Amino acid sequence: MTETHDATAQRMLRVNGVDLCVQTFGDPADPTLLLIGGAGAAMDWWPVAFCERLAAGRRHIIRYDHRDTGRSTSYPAGSPPYTGSDLVDDAVGLLDGLGIATAHVVGLSMGGGIAQYLALGHPDRVTSLTLMSTSPAVPGGPDRPELPPSADRVRSLFASPPPTPDWSDRDGVIELMVDGERTFAGSVPLDEEGLRALAGQIYDRTHDIAASMTNHWVLSDGDPITAGLDEIGVPTLVVHGTEDPLFPFPHAEALAAEIPGAVLLPLEGVGHQVPPPAVWDVVVPALLSHTSGGWDEQADRLAATSLAAGDPTGWFERLYRAATAGEVPMPWDRTDPHPLLTEWAGARGLSGSGQRAVVVGCGLGADAAYLAGLGFDTIGFDLSASAVREAAARHPGSAVTYRQADLLDLPAEWVGAFDLVVEIFTVQALPRSIRAAATAAVPRLVAPGGTLLVVAFADPEDASGGQGPPWPLTRDEVDAFATGGVVAVRVEMVELVPDRPGEHRWRAELQRPAAAS
Repeated sequence: MTETHDATAQRMLRVNGVDLCVQTFGDPADPTLLLIGGAGAAMDWWPVAFCERLAAGRRHIIRYDHRDTGRSTSYPAGSPPYTGSDLVDDAVGLLDGLGIATAHVVGLSMGGGIAQYLALGHPDRVTSLTLMSTSPAVPGGPDRPELPPSADRVRSLFASPPPTPDWSDRDGVIELMVDGERTFAGSVPLDEEGLRALAGQIYDRTHDIAASMTNHWVLSDGDPITAGLDEIGVPTLVVHGTEDPLFPFPHAEALAAEIPGAVLLPLEGVGHQVPPPAVWDVVVPALLSHTSGGWDEQADRLAATSLAAGDPTGWFERLYRAATAGEVPMPWDRTDPHPLLTEWAGARGLSGSGQRAVVVGCGLGADAAYLAGLGFDTIGFDLSASAVREAAARHPGSAVTYRQADLLDLPAEWVGAFDLVVEIFTVQALPRSIRAAATAAVPRLVAPGGTLLVVAFADPEDASGGQGPPWPLTRDEVDAFATGGVVAVRVEMVELVPDRPGEHRWRAELQRPAAAS
């Protein structure tokens, strides 16, 4: 797997008897986002920089030219021999041609309608749905409110369109395109210089600009779909400008209300448009989070990349950094201390007054804060600087000292310095290539007379097949913590979650004998 976000060259694919121009960004092994543009929109409307930012979040991005746009097959202006259903089938055929079984589908305006049809007509091909600047594409039930019409300026444009231009007049067509964008804009300022450059790029690479700006507006819908939006069964994100003049904001609210579990993301001041750069810091993290599959899947992707690059621990910081940016749910997001720690401490009436404790791989800090609450002078450390900052922010009143540190390169003053060392799930997040060294490093922290508590996912039969992270520990790997003079007191395998039989945790208590007086 390569760490690249470069775009492939644009290429032609034969799909459903027509040629479609397609371009991809990122690693095909990452989750695929299929970007579907609006009426008359070539792939260029999805900016390269936008695609690259998504690809940098470990996504495989596809943008393409619809029929009658860009370099794809075109037909005489005003006489398209296809319907809206064919555009839906083109999206499916494109995935087939690229060898992609399922995709996260992102549709804007007309592309949002295509996306809804894909989710209802081809649910096995859609992993999630993102609907941008669009409206319900299928009839609603009696509970759907009457949706407001387009703004007056948009209705005036449709009622009295500008005269047909001389399509050979490049400058005139560019101005026509820019004027149209002004009509559909919100209060977020348009970058008119950039828009003119984009319009010129589209003009230059489009086979038939007249067909491109005409044919999608005269299409028939094709085969109707009788299913309702309440039958969409994939996670759905609705992204909509609060000043959309074509589909006013209640259209987005209707989508979010009718699609089960849909989440609505308003874009303040945005009109009917591809999200402009001014809101990318909102839209990109939302898209990445929505399509992440959860932090554990993102962790798998990042870990695989780090391992392939010979950096087995680099993925921790990348994962936490992505989480703090809102690009993935926060990993290991516990607000309470681990129950196997609290149960163990409670059974012993543990008091830390006058003693020091350290939490290895403290993550978001809940275990360290708990120990500080018992009176321990506590350090929580993690390899990830982003995790340490988040832990400190979550526990502002805690006496814990949160530090960024590397278990494989411990500060010298920490060796043999702690009366209680707690290691929960950290070593097992490391591949076997460095796990033995990490395991040996943990007991080095234990002071004479001190205790080490280890909690880990259990793999008593070594049956995980090496799949991870996390890599559950075998009994031999748990016993390996008894090194450097630290000895095992008790090792138990606990069924932590009663309704998930067979899912066990190790809890091991070890001690370093007190120094001879």
